[in-house]
Amino acid sequence: MSKTIKQFGYDIIKMDGSEQQPFNPIVTIVLNDYFKSPKSAMPTISPHLMTESEIDHHIQALKDDLDSVAKKAKTALHKAIDEARSYKSN
Repeated sequence: MSKTIKQFGYDIIKMDGSEQQPFNPIVTIVLNDYFKSPKSAMPTISPHLMTESEIDHHIQALKDDLDSVAKKAKTALHKAIDEARSYKSN
């Protein structure tokens, strides 16, 4: 897999054993970095792109980032599910 630009990440909400009601882990995909343009209310997640090649390169980098985050998030989810099972069985 190619090196990623770390634009995307994930967060996981999981049981720590102190909850009254057991629940399954929850994963969300997040933006690690963005800036707010004064001309737009939307977060900007790219540098200024001025050629088709720059657009293609950055879009591919974002796709690679998402693929990498998906793999890491799935691993974290499986681990959290296993941990939740151990809390529920105690």
